[in-house]
Amino acid sequence: MQRALDVELIRTRGLPSAERRAVERSAMRGLLQRVRPGVLVRAGALDGLWPEERHLVVLRANAPFIDERAVVSHESACALLGIPVIGDWPVRVHLADATTGTTRVSAHFVRHGVRRRPIATVLDALGLRTSDGARTAVDIAARRSAVIALPVVDHVLRVGLATPQALGREVGRLEIGATKAQSVVEMGSALSGSPAESLCRVRFRQLGTPEPIQQHEFRRPGEPAAIVDFWFPDQGVVVEVDGRGKYEDPAMLDGRSTAEAHWREKRREDFVRSFPEVRFVLRLSWQDLAHPERVRAALRRAGVPCR
Repeated sequence: MQRALDVELIRTRGLPSAERRAVERSAMRGLLQRVRPGVLVRAGALDGLWPEERHLVVLRANAPFIDERAVVSHESACALLGIPVIGDWPVRVHLADATTGTTRVSAHFVRHGVRRRPIATVLDALGLRTSDGARTAVDIAARRSAVIALPVVDHVLRVGLATPQALGREVGRLEIGATKAQSVVEMGSALSGSPAESLCRVRFRQLGTPEPIQQHEFRRPGEPAAIVDFWFPDQGVVVEVDGRGKYEDPAMLDGRSTAEAHWREKRREDFVRSFPEVRFVLRLSWQDLAHPERVRAALRRAGVPCR
């Protein structure tokens, strides 16, 4: 989030006409990039930002135009609260509007009418009112597929942004999408360590596998323990999910290089394979999880039954 907050926004509103013309000339020469009318950033300022960080820049650009009665919501609230969203981030800022019961879409905003649904809010780093973790997760669960919604629900549970009870209360307030949201909330688990693990759980459910044990620990006296993402004890199969953060996120690398992270992971897998009850270790990548049939084939090869 900090990188998105550090991007300088150049606003032309209120500038003398000569300065506005100079800014426009710079934009025409490719020295500046337009985020919205009247708001620009320096060329290349958005390079290297994650999609959620780019959405935060869009949100910052639009912040002065957000009515004080509106509350940042849905994916935009996810960006502010640090909640991961799989897939494309919206190009518009999403808001909850308690003055209406209908949803309106404009060039820069999607205003969701929530007149009949009370909304709990928090103040975010930009000083904007934002829907809290429980409301944000249930809003996503009511509108999006489980592939997108479960990682959101799992994350808010894992980091303490919501409790199962708070999620249940928000589902109870829904008029549209309650059944859809309820099914995702019931699947929610604070044990999912990453969006990739949550997506993997969606695939397990879609493919009808047995219910695996999450975060199972393999331990032997005198040796460091290893915790695996999923363990199918009846089949003797460990499933590990390789998300992008494991080898790219500086916080997860903790000063190590990507090559060092790969080496440590190999040593850890060798330790897991040394247990006699472990018959097979299956690794699934983001690319695998994007294709259910690929996951089905891999699980069946490993001996995990699927529909």
